[in-house]
Amino acid sequence: MAIGTVIKQRRSLLGISQQGLADYSGVGISTVKDLERGVGNPSIKTLRKILGAVGLEMSLQVKTTIK
Repeated sequence: MAIGTVIKQRRSLLGISQQGLADYSGVGISTVKDLERGVGNPSIKTLRKILGAVGLEMSLQVKTTIK
């Protein structure tokens, strides 16, 4: 599932508007809208702010390939 979809579902579950999420996380409303639509390329810092505002956290994994 795409990160924007996860954020949108969590935001809806919490009853927070897109503007509310932007305010709580300290990012612009256009950033929230773009992320939920699956466009744009937010920084990790921005993603952490948004995820933190809805009570989620990010986990990064490095995929290795063997040739």
